[in-house]
Amino acid sequence: MRGVSPSVLIIRLDAIGDALALTPLVAALRQRSILVDVVLTRRNSGVFSSRAARDVITAEFELRSMRRANLARIDALGCELRQRAYSQVLVATEDPGGYRLARVVGARVRIGFADPWGKPLKAFWSGRMLTKTVYRSAGLDPRGPHECEVLFQLGRALVGDEVPSCDPAQLRPLVIEREPEASTAIAVQITDKWERLGIPIEHVAELIGRLSAYGELRLLAPSSESDYAARVAAATQTDVTYFDELTAWKAAIAASPALVTPDCGALHVAGMIGTPVVAIFPPQPAYALHVARWAPWAAPHRIVRADHGWQARACDALAPLLA
Repeated sequence: MRGVSPSVLIIRLDAIGDALALTPLVAALRQRSILVDVVLTRRNSGVFSSRAARDVITAEFELRSMRRANLARIDALGCELRQRAYSQVLVATEDPGGYRLARVVGARVRIGFADPWGKPLKAFWSGRMLTKTVYRSAGLDPRGPHECEVLFQLGRALVGDEVPSCDPAQLRPLVIEREPEASTAIAVQITDKWERLGIPIEHVAELIGRLSAYGELRLLAPSSESDYAARVAAATQTDVTYFDELTAWKAAIAASPALVTPDCGALHVAGMIGTPVVAIFPPQPAYALHVARWAPWAAPHRIVRADHGWQARACDALAPLLA
């Protein structure tokens, strides 16, 4: 391989925040002029700007499906990508389809995660798909690494002793396509994940009412979650801005002076591009480890635990970020 520039395929078949945690690794590879392609899903295929990777490939197969037709789709994509002759494939996903895809692509070096003690059968199977495994705890790592730090280990042979960048000036261009016009409206992410995290809509409405004391608000919501967003709008008498695609939504977060959001994809957009963020995490077992893993990476932030009185504490947390 001496004298040949490496080319890397990264496979990440997960949610928006999961994909964005790759940003420091992608930045480090680009800094070394290493060609990077990324396989994402339809759900997260728009998380990066056109500057992040040479090509973003959308995986058109089902996750966690061993149906024959689905395996055929994985194999077909792998055969197509094999023609690109990648020097390395980095499997940054837990989905078995990602490991199978890596094997079919057939790069000389295929690296992914395994936990031979926590999930020995899966580790044995995935080891057959890979040429090298990196240990990752099947549960929350008691050492409390951030997800960006964990994913960075996949590329260690390429980036050497470098540490993942926390500089928004370096990471922001890999997420935002172009700089938006600045806004004075504070962004609030409206998503049914509030409800899925166990936070009642009445508490979200109270939060919005309290935040309005700081000035104009802009409520952001995906069109796919319009039912929940409409309920919030009715409860607060506040308009909601809906987004059908990720580029405009990311630009809205980038334009805002601050974002208030639950633990969801919006948190990680803000965390990578430097928008100050108040992040609401629900009380749960291993709360501190969960926060350590998924806190905003490179942006000024405050973490608020969504227990009694959290709405007032979230507003108090916003003040120093705006200042």
